[in-house]
Amino acid sequence: MVKITINDTVAKLKQKSKAKNTQDKYEGDWLKFTNYCQNKYLCNPIDVDDLESAYALTANYMDWLHEDPEAKIFKGSSNIPGREKLNNNPYSSSPYKASTIQRILASITYKYRLNGFQFDRKNPNIAETISAIVRDEKNNKSGQAKELLKSDIVKILDAIPKDEKDYSNIRDKALILIGFYSFCRRSELLGMKFEHLNFSEDGIQVLIPFSKTDQTGQGRMIFLPVTSDNYCPVKALNHWLEIAMIESGPLFYKINKSNTIEKYTMNYKNQKVSLNDSSFVLILKKRATAAGIDDSNKISGHSLRIGSITQARMNGVPTHEIMAQSGHKTTQMIDRYTKLSNIRETSAAKKI
Repeated sequence: MVKITINDTVAKLKQKSKAKNTQDKYEGDWLKFTNYCQNKYLCNPIDVDDLESAYALTANYMDWLHEDPEAKIFKGSSNIPGREKLNNNPYSSSPYKASTIQRILASITYKYRLNGFQFDRKNPNIAETISAIVRDEKNNKSGQAKELLKSDIVKILDAIPKDEKDYSNIRDKALILIGFYSFCRRSELLGMKFEHLNFSEDGIQVLIPFSKTDQTGQGRMIFLPVTSDNYCPVKALNHWLEIAMIESGPLFYKINKSNTIEKYTMNYKNQKVSLNDSSFVLILKKRATAAGIDDSNKISGHSLRIGSITQARMNGVPTHEIMAQSGHKTTQMIDRYTKLSNIRETSAAKKI
């Protein structure tokens, strides 16, 4: 018998089959898992003796993420080089959601398989651990992201200081409005680049080259309209682009709060550091808390997307038009976004 394993070149090609944002997610999740294994078991996850040990290690990690208070620190930190200081998030007071833990499991499964393990995420040890976490979350009614409707957006933006010497005020207004009107996932929002924008008199057409449901990169086009009120996403974005002098690359960057000439946080390559998922959620929760939004602790990176879809449903926008903007492939997911908290506004009984 001869055992053949894939070489490094093939392994790298397999990784490139995933979208860039997916690769980053997998890498970040794996680095945190590796850190956990080294701290708790003094080993690297791929150095375990057998597959059963890998299952046990993974199941223990899933349980730790859900139960251990120390795991909350992971929510606002990163093990990716250049992002290590994103920690001590004061708005992370809840444990990892079951859906996030399942996403992390997908990352670990992928990395184990890439390293030659015949890893099965449906292994009883893992499947039962995940089921228990999901059941516990349902029993506690936790992990339910709060939707941000148009009235919430207005309230948040009105609470942002008018001081334009602080670039973050201008950036955050544009970020929140683009997030709401684009119906985009946070990864799509933070992945937007200047090169993806096509300006016109009535709005901006934006190319979304990759998404969660479009790993092959077929892309989709969305439209950001010019509105007649003070909460126009196009005006807010144009103002930010002008102030930040952005003519290429990502649209949203970390602002340097220290008293230096440099307005942006720079990495070791002397490049501006783009916002990532953790910093985006932190900004959203901070602005919502300052505006006095109820249940702001339940706000997540999904809150703008859930809110815009829910608002569109409440306003009678046809489902197929919502799907074209949001990138959803099925109507079932759109239906799930119509929140029970808005049952009075959406009740069919009010229309008969």
